[in-house]
Amino acid sequence: MLCIRSQLVTGTILQLQPPDTHFSEKKVVAVTRKDQVYTILRQAIISSQLSPGEAIRKEIVAIQLGVSRTPVSDAINRLADEGLVKIYPQAGTFVSRLVLDKIETAQFVRVALETAAIRRTAAQSTKETVAQMRRNLEEQRAAVSSRKLEQFYELDEAFHDIISDAAGLVGLREIAARERSQIDRARRLLLHYETRMTETLVEHEAIIAAIGDRDADRAARVLEAHISQMGKMLLDLRDTRPELFEKLGEV
Repeated sequence: MLCIRSQLVTGTILQLQPPDTHFSEKKVVAVTRKDQVYTILRQAIISSQLSPGEAIRKEIVAIQLGVSRTPVSDAINRLADEGLVKIYPQAGTFVSRLVLDKIETAQFVRVALETAAIRRTAAQSTKETVAQMRRNLEEQRAAVSSRKLEQFYELDEAFHDIISDAAGLVGLREIAARERSQIDRARRLLLHYETRMTETLVEHEAIIAAIGDRDADRAARVLEAHISQMGKMLLDLRDTRPELFEKLGEV
């Protein structure tokens, strides 16, 4: 089993970690152990520190986190419900490979939610919202300059959260986040493309400009184009890294 570094969020380019990497320093507080184990494992999967197809051995995770197998089993069941792991009786638990059809569906939902949100955000745009987005964009530029992939990804998520929050719909951010489960891993993998972070900066700048101009149609259009970049890049990734993807007819 490929285990996880004790620090899941780093300031360096994410790489798949070597076999001796482990959970040992990630001790869990008893009152929240189930949620913490879930969060640790989910973050490791999303960040590709546990890669598609990788085995997850409950007993090893339990020892490294200093917990019993029960919260580990609970966490794995939650991850299975999200489609992030597969449980095979008598064989074990494995990180799910990427499934293009599921990602396409998740992308469809994401475009629908976020373009609707950005229309509202642009229509009621304020100087404060635009200023907040520009501060975030400057932090993104700094992360790109220093090649801090994990920090850039978090800022990218925060950028989209600002749009959701500014739409003024209670709970929209949480709904959007839940719908991103199937595509978060793909988004992180695609940031490894040499020019993708720089391209994202340009696309984010165009989004801010449209919101600042209160142009709802333009804002929705540039956001949809931004999100849709992932589809064609995933096809390229499948050609170069086929082992990350579920094969047709694979159970």
